[in-house]
Amino acid sequence: MQVIDIDSELLWRNAQAAKHSSEEGSRHVGYEIDGTVEQILSTLAPQGPYGFTVRQQMMPDGELKMQIQTTREEIFEEYKITRAMCDVFTHSPLVEIRGNWYLFQEVVNTGQQRSGSTVNTNQTLVLLPVTSSGGITGEIFWYRVPPETLGRGPTPPDMKTESLDVRLHSLEQHDRYLEALGKADVDGMLAVMNDSVQLAVRDYVKDTGTLTTPGSKATYGDYWRDFFGKYDLEAVDLLERVIQEWYVFAELRLTLRRRSDGASVAFHTAEFFIPAKDGLFITQIGHGTDEALLDSVEWKVAAE
Repeated sequence: MQVIDIDSELLWRNAQAAKHSSEEGSRHVGYEIDGTVEQILSTLAPQGPYGFTVRQQMMPDGELKMQIQTTREEIFEEYKITRAMCDVFTHSPLVEIRGNWYLFQEVVNTGQQRSGSTVNTNQTLVLLPVTSSGGITGEIFWYRVPPETLGRGPTPPDMKTESLDVRLHSLEQHDRYLEALGKADVDGMLAVMNDSVQLAVRDYVKDTGTLTTPGSKATYGDYWRDFFGKYDLEAVDLLERVIQEWYVFAELRLTLRRRSDGASVAFHTAEFFIPAKDGLFITQIGHGTDEALLDSVEWKVAAE
């Protein structure tokens, strides 16, 4: 008796892709614990560009600063610095999504500064985009900090702090973001972003293959206006979402029409959003797949 009628080949292909993402991402994490920089670099895809976010910096006034790295040389130098500063002992995922093209984890890490004797425990997020042929193309990283350190000015007096209330608020904010994205409403997208928002997502406007350069709320708006100038967005499909009190993670499938030649394309994005003390998102960082050209057969199947 058939109960759940699904294409067995589709299930197998999805399982193989998820297994591959897990293996490639876990191999990178394992070498991070081992600490040998050359082995860590061996887990990168042979060819760049890459997209790495490193060491977020919270300024005394609550402003957030981020930087990205795009070349193997930059990544090598960064790992030499961090591995000389500290050791990672354990990496324990509490939430794990093994996507078809990425590994996402919410993690508890333990480690120790080389100059100290105290073992520290931190909560982190890591997103590792994986190529089909092997190797990662980026490491999107965030470590948890108290929300009151994120964003300028005092914490609003009416902000709710209970875990469930915070999560429900982030759900509402992310839903507002998705609605505005689907309408190409840049002002609506800006309305859920903190004044210090940092955008580091795959740059589809300049088609660099790496991440946008984090800047300001103004540059956030400029990027999305240019994006909608390049693409006519036809559909936004939410595929995965995790909402915790300190982040929102989501994978989306975007279906678009290029304005330059009318071609129909699609790509997936995997990004996480970090709420500031005012409940607005202060970070949107992640990566995305290459454009896939949609041919007439795919459109026919979708229509049916």
